[in-house]
Amino acid sequence: MDAPPRSSNSSPPPIADDMIRLNWSRNSPFNTVISSEDNEIMYEVSTPNNFINRVTTITRLDKSSGEKVFAGEIAWKAMRTRTQVRIGWQNCEWSLAQEWLNDPNCKGISTAKTFTGVQGAKYRWKLRNLQRHLTVAEDPQEGRSPSLAIFRCPFMKGAWLDVSASVIDSLDYILVALLILEKIRRE
Repeated sequence: MDAPPRSSNSSPPPIADDMIRLNWSRNSPFNTVISSEDNEIMYEVSTPNNFINRVTTITRLDKSSGEKVFAGEIAWKAMRTRTQVRIGWQNCEWSLAQEWLNDPNCKGISTAKTFTGVQGAKYRWKLRNLQRHLTVAEDPQEGRSPSLAIFRCPFMKGAWLDVSASVIDSLDYILVALLILEKIRRE
């Protein structure tokens, strides 16, 4: 007997064609090295064991100078609503993470969170099939927005992020948002 045709709502989301795999050395939103297979892209996520002032620092390796460059920081607070973030340069102002990474529809129960990247580009992390998918924030007229990044975090195995080359300029922002969402998911 033939299976019934799949409805348009159950089809898998489209995926960008130009994905780059970023492997995580540890399955942790606090301490890990994130790198491409050719080491052209490399980030370090570091959180000292300090319960009073717990700040995660994200640095990126600048291939031309060989030096670590500030990408962002997350100041974790006991009350999640007080967690702060800054991205781009070390002297920029802190902002509340919940204001930068928010649910624009204010549904409260949604796992979709929207943020602004480089040059005002708006992105949305959504949870689909137990994986985080990054899409543009605006919904298309028809169908689903293609996934620009997919975070896979299998149980007891190394995590990885497949990211489209088209959003590499916003990768600092994408990673900071993902780290916040992963920390919240694991609480």
